Amino acid sequence: MRLARFKCLSGFVFGLLLAAQVWAQTVRTPNADQPGNNPPVTAEKETVEENPYFKVFRLQIPAGTTKTFEFHERDAVLVSLGENLGLITYKPYESASLENGDVRFLPIGSVVHLLNTGNSAVFALIAELKQHWEPPMRTCSEPAKCAHPIRMGESVIGETTSLFTNGFVTAYQHRIDPGATLESSYFSAKGKDHLLLIALTDLNGNFDGSDESLKAGQTYASEATEVEVNAGKSPARWIVLRMETLSH
Repeated sequence: MRLARFKCLSGFVFGLLLAAQVWAQTVRTPNADQPGNNPPVTAEKETVEENPYFKVFRLQIPAGTTKTFEFHERDAVLVSLGENLGLITYKPYESASLENGDVRFLPIGSVVHLLNTGNSAVFALIAELKQHWEPPMRTCSEPAKCAHPIRMGESVIGETTSLFTNGFVTAYQHRIDPGATLESSYFSAKGKDHLLLIALTDLNGNFDGSDESLKAGQTYASEATEVEVNAGKSPARWIVLRMETLSH
């Protein structure tokens, strides 16, 4: 009981500290309309992928700066591509320090503050979902078994982690050892699967016979039913967002 109370208190204190940093950064930002002041530094935002199902932005957040996003029209998925990224969300509320590869589902109505607490630029991706479904998103958490080993014979060569799903949108994170290969099949009897692969490390992929080499932080959208990912001399890590649309 004391340990649980300590964890709750620690999370609350972290949230207060992170919120204070966001507020302090806002206060210190110069007003561009005042003579002699430079315009405030803001995160660079560019579209890196768009199709009828996903719109993906790549963010570059300079050191010591904060960027706020509001999602009034679409659900979205946030992927951290580095360290030193602080997160505060409202609707639902969460405060956290994200690590490379951490993923968050952001429902319509979310307000998100991203704070770079490091000394160099940090990157993130936001994938907006162009379709919305009423079933709530269920995040995989303990005591459910979220991580499953990837086996080749009797050897474990990696791990697949279920992140969240609502039956229409599902997110996984995969990791395989150096030199390993993972073959995945995506088939829906009810409709069509639309995939968005986000590389967390350099990797080689084959999408229904089409070879693609992706660098860390790159995305690739596909409707392939058979996907093969190969790790080189280093472990490979990537995220797959799977959206299912029903046949009419």
